[in-house]
Amino acid sequence: MRNVWRTSSVRLLVLLPFVFLLVAFQATDKEPIGKITYPLNRVYVIRAGSTDLIMATYNMDVFPGDKIETKKESRCEITLKNGDVVRVDENSIYTLENVEVSEKTVRAESFLSVGRIWSNIRKLFSKGDYFKIKSPAAVIAVRGTVYRVNANPDSTTEVYVYEGKVAVSPYRAGVGQQEWQPVSPGEKRQEERRVVAPPRPVQGPKEVSVEEWFEIVMAQQHIRVNPDGTYQKDEFDPKKDAELDWVQWNKQRDALIKR
Repeated sequence: MRNVWRTSSVRLLVLLPFVFLLVAFQATDKEPIGKITYPLNRVYVIRAGSTDLIMATYNMDVFPGDKIETKKESRCEITLKNGDVVRVDENSIYTLENVEVSEKTVRAESFLSVGRIWSNIRKLFSKGDYFKIKSPAAVIAVRGTVYRVNANPDSTTEVYVYEGKVAVSPYRAGVGQQEWQPVSPGEKRQEERRVVAPPRPVQGPKEVSVEEWFEIVMAQQHIRVNPDGTYQKDEFDPKKDAELDWVQWNKQRDALIKR
């Protein structure tokens, strides 16, 4: 019996290095989609299929399915292969769900569970390209813009647009997945019919079916989407907004982007 146990132990010791190599290979068999270009304080990466927290380091590769988790007084900047940038604020959880990116194309879906992100996305020209961010309350589709998203603890979602425009729709199972494609100049554009007039008294949340709306949010506009599908859109004060430390830091980082 002892001989059998010893033989099994020897076999196990021989096989263990191969097991670890196999696990390591499976963890890195995907092509990286970008790198962490600014980890500040306690930033962790959780690889797809794992629960292990890996401390983020400068120039660390990120892969499809990676989850970025930031703790208090921590921030993270992710630069994708094509130069697009996403920054994650403190106390946030952000997952790169389905991302395919090269220097010229991007097809990306990600999820902000809670917290705040800032995105600087170059203009998309290919009809097949898309960049979407989901939250517990909304789906944000962009085709080239600078904006930020707050996924609040009360499950509301707020979007602030600084350049360009974004399409926002409610997020429900099977809903909020509308494709937003560019249209020719001669076509009627829904966003043109929704241009906000000069500042006026803000209306209360608009009650609509979650199946029937999506909103185009333009530069210097803000939208708040509630968990029940109601929403409120207005303009924000750029000067007051610029006083926020989160906004100042991101604008400083944006000034360093070279494409």
